[in-house]
Amino acid sequence: MKMFETEHYIFHYGADTKAEQDIEKISAYQESCFRYICSVLGVTPTFKIEYYLCDSPEEVGHQYGDDDPCNGFAAPPNKIYAVYNEQVQCIGFHEDAHLISFTINRPPCPAITEGLAMYFDRKWWGIQNMDWTGYYLKTGRYIGIDKMLSREGFFSEDCSITYPIMGAFTDWLISTYGIERYMQMYKQQNMAEAIPLVYQKTPEELNKEFVAYVQLFSIDEILEQRMENLLNA
Repeated sequence: MKMFETEHYIFHYGADTKAEQDIEKISAYQESCFRYICSVLGVTPTFKIEYYLCDSPEEVGHQYGDDDPCNGFAAPPNKIYAVYNEQVQCIGFHEDAHLISFTINRPPCPAITEGLAMYFDRKWWGIQNMDWTGYYLKTGRYIGIDKMLSREGFFSEDCSITYPIMGAFTDWLISTYGIERYMQMYKQQNMAEAIPLVYQKTPEELNKEFVAYVQLFSIDEILEQRMENLLNA
């Protein structure tokens, strides 16, 4: 594979690929994501992120070594494997947010770690996390935050529901109570205990506040139809 190095990244990619064609654009974009994540979290990793830009999900599995096809994932402490071709371009905030936030702590609660990554992403399938959350509330598909704090509760539900809801909740939590409190919580291991300790409220109480906030906003009918089409595709 070819290599392209920047201040905070080492990119690996194949010759004559879409990634090679776009490597300067990709690197500039990721550097901007990196700086923003670090500014929000108040941390700067001491390592460079090694980014493997692959032409297909099969190549992702091959490069990582398990031969399990995948569009993209982070491999701590400092590697990201992602598909980048004409149709699929898995770059941006998400996996970088995992690696950078894991230098602070790696809480064993996927709802929190994925929620933070989705907070930086802002969108799922091109639609704002908050809009998805409002849509799921309206259609009876919403899952309470308190129900997702266990690994089983989070992974037993569809990621198209859990990821945007947790991203929207993280956004609301940081906007409402501040990044300092959020980071205090994030540094803990047991979220069921950390949330009442930090926020003086149970997960159920925070969920109720969050739902009340989301319900202040309406969703355009055209956007609702687009969501339904995406879910049924």
